[in-house]
Amino acid sequence: MLHIYGATDRGMVREANEDRFAGEVFDRGSGYAVVCDGMGGEVGGGIAAGIAAEEVRRMIESSLRPHMEERSLRLLLETAIAGANRAVYTRSGQSGGALTGMGSTLCAAVISDGVALVANVGDSRCYLLRQGELAQVTEDHTAVAVLLRQGLLSPEEAAHHPDRHAITRAIGVEPEVQPDYTVIDLLRGDALLLCSDGLYNTLPPGELAGTLQEILRGGDIHTLIAKANAAGGPDNITAVLIHNR
Repeated sequence: MLHIYGATDRGMVREANEDRFAGEVFDRGSGYAVVCDGMGGEVGGGIAAGIAAEEVRRMIESSLRPHMEERSLRLLLETAIAGANRAVYTRSGQSGGALTGMGSTLCAAVISDGVALVANVGDSRCYLLRQGELAQVTEDHTAVAVLLRQGLLSPEEAAHHPDRHAITRAIGVEPEVQPDYTVIDLLRGDALLLCSDGLYNTLPPGELAGTLQEILRGGDIHTLIAKANAAGGPDNITAVLIHNR
C-alpha cells in the first residue's frame, strides 16, 4: 500500500518560496507525486513552478486509473509534462516581457501495481531508499553534471563549482522539452524521495538516508525541512516521500 508525505519551506535565506509540490494515493496501489522548483526571479519562478505542478496534478488526477501498464503510465506522464511545458511557455510569452525567461525544474513519479515511472527535467531529484541504502535515480540537467559524467570534474570540485546551479533543461523555457524517464520496480518497504536542490545540497547523503529511515519508522516528513534549515537553509526546501509499505 502506498503512502505519500510532502512538505515545503522557504528556508532561512530566501524571502519567498518558489517550490511547489503535489501528490496523492489512489486505490491503495497507485498514485503520483511531483516537485517543481521555479527559476526566473521571485515572481516568475513561483508562477512557473505553480503552473507546472498544477498542470501535472490536473492531468494525472483526471487520467490515472488502477492497474495501468508501463506504456500507459509513460504516455500519461509525457502528456502531463508536455502540457506543463506548454502552459508555462505560453504564460511567459503573454506577460509582455514581465515573465520572460521564467521556468521550472520538475521531478515526477507515477506508480501503479509496484511499477514507478520517474521523469525529471532540471536538477530536482528522485532518490530510492531500499533496505537502508540511498541511491540517486535521476541525473541532473546541469552544466556541471555533464562535466562530472565526462570525468572532467571530481565530485568535490562539482560541489563548489561556480556554475553548479546552471540548468541545461527546464520546463517552459523552450516550446518543447525532453525529460528523462526511469522505470523502477518497487519492492515492499521501498521509498522514493522527490526533492528540490535546497534539500540535497544541504544534507549529506548519509544524513539524508538516516532521516528518511526515521520518518519511515513513524517520524515526520517535516524533520527533513527542520534539519536543512538547521544546516543554514540557504534555499527553498521541498521533499515528497512515497513509501511502498
